Amino acid sequence: MPVVPAGPSPLGAFFGRVFRGDWAGSVKAAAWPSGLIVALAVALSIPTYGQGDDIVVGWSDRLRLALAMLLQAFGGGFEVRPAGAGGPNGSGYGSDYDYDYGSDYGSGGSDFGSDFGSLDPGTQGSYTLSLVPLTVTVLWIGALILGARAARRQGGGLEAAVRISLVSTAAVLLLGLFAQPEVADVEVSSAPVLAALGALVMALLVTGGVLQRDAAAQWLAGRPGAQTLVRAAGSAVRAMGAVLLLCSLIGFVLYATADDVDGQALLIALPVLPNIGLHVLGLSWGAHIEYDIQGWLDFSGSGLRDRGFGLSGLEDEFGGWALTGALATGVVCALMVGLVAARRSAGRGEQATTGGLFLLLLLLLAGVGGVSSGLTDRDDRGTAEFALNLPEVLLFGLLWVGGAVLVAPYLRRLTGRTEAVPPAYPAAPGP
Repeated sequence: MPVVPAGPSPLGAFFGRVFRGDWAGSVKAAAWPSGLIVALAVALSIPTYGQGDDIVVGWSDRLRLALAMLLQAFGGGFEVRPAGAGGPNGSGYGSDYDYDYGSDYGSGGSDFGSDFGSLDPGTQGSYTLSLVPLTVTVLWIGALILGARAARRQGGGLEAAVRISLVSTAAVLLLGLFAQPEVADVEVSSAPVLAALGALVMALLVTGGVLQRDAAAQWLAGRPGAQTLVRAAGSAVRAMGAVLLLCSLIGFVLYATADDVDGQALLIALPVLPNIGLHVLGLSWGAHIEYDIQGWLDFSGSGLRDRGFGLSGLEDEFGGWALTGALATGVVCALMVGLVAARRSAGRGEQATTGGLFLLLLLLLAGVGGVSSGLTDRDDRGTAEFALNLPEVLLFGLLWVGGAVLVAPYLRRLTGRTEAVPPAYPAAPGP
């Protein structure tokens, strides 16, 4: 008998369908998030950031620097280091670079270009900045959802999700390779491979969830426990979005009305609005904003090590009205979480699950929402860190969210609202 050749494995057949599929449609879907990154970088690169008529960092270099900053939203890096083995006369950075570049760009860029020029020519080292611009992450995910929905209307499935993810990842990788300019004998590294890997993971999760929504609903229909968990996760994400929107708006208004804040500084703040909102929320609930500045980055010379700023410091610095406003913000945010849980949950257990998932999401965002930078030299180094105290976020979050989840159903009854009706799932298919 003739030997019948074995067919491809299920995995091989799946990837065969992936590569034989509609790549044009996948490119269209991936164009939404990729175009968003480019548009944001163009907007950030338009101002000259205090360079005046003596332009040191041109528009193309500013565009590449902005891309390097934005790609940290996916796990990329930002490191400034010598362009070669040494600058002029064998020195490190050379006489055209000033360490003030890093701090001035992040704080509004008033001396962005003019500060390229006063570093000791004998210096060798690097400057690193770690900051996840959560605005970029959220907008990129939203644009990816829009593209995936368009693909779902055309009948795309899991294969389309893989194609869209691969195209989106390739776009991030190309942008990361482009976002490595060389300015004044120094070069910027954006860690494009890490950014691409982070984008791949996020894209697979988002597009897979959108394009497999109907299949997931059918699978959940016969599993009440999984339905409860999914509904609670959706409620927690909705509550987080509402809370961060309010706190980000408050933080932006306070920042915009501060002294010595110009339009360029406001533009720089836009990519990190959710980061600002997280710190407003943590401070309103009683957590400390901790900062630790040492070495060369301690320009004041005061040795700011292991310091914290909380509600008591807010009252001492700005008065009782600031403390009252912060506490009012904390109450409103907690009630928003409790009311969302009460409105979308089927019972007390699901409400508690929603509160717990909200706290986990808050801890995750607070863990990545801070900023740290480092400045190393052959003789000395400097570090600066600015972030929420995570144990305090957990402790006070348990108190605020737990109380709100407990009280919110009674508030709904007092206002005449009916009991929550959870979203319905389609019935499970018959045998």
